[in-house]
Amino acid sequence: MNNTLCKQGFTLIELMVVVTVLGIVVAMGIPSFGTLIDNNRMSVMTNDLNSTLQYARSEAVRRAGAVRVTAIDDDIGNGLRVWIDNGNNTYGDDGDIELRVLEVDAKQLALAAKLADASAVKIDFSFNARGENTLGATLVLGLCDDRKGNYGRRLELLASGALRLAKDISCNGDEETTSA
Repeated sequence: MNNTLCKQGFTLIELMVVVTVLGIVVAMGIPSFGTLIDNNRMSVMTNDLNSTLQYARSEAVRRAGAVRVTAIDDDIGNGLRVWIDNGNNTYGDDGDIELRVLEVDAKQLALAAKLADASAVKIDFSFNARGENTLGATLVLGLCDDRKGNYGRRLELLASGALRLAKDISCNGDEETTSA
């Protein structure tokens, strides 16, 4: 009688080879995953910034009156506040209505502004009932992270209130290096 034994399972060497190959594949994928997270963070903040400005504009049209957009704590790097001024042109008066706040995590992203080709930190403007802004010039908002290269985003707010987005803007570690 011929009694042949069937082999079942894996040998220790086969298992070690599979684990080694799996380790190499995972090690090659981890840097790409970090880039994916950074790109997603940049896209989310760009979309939030765009939607905040679009919201302010649409509220001004809907309410048929001015809606203000100001930098949080007078620094665009902290983010933007959308509000209705019912008093003395300063935020926090009685009757002021805060509509939306967009905060920027300064540890991960840098938001900078240029107005008429000059750096602007304290942003303060309104959208009127026709959706136009009161700046009189194009406001350029640059968003960068700590990576060097073409990873930045730029939003241009035209005097008409329209927004334009530019992707893959050159950043030099936290600041946009392209001219507006």
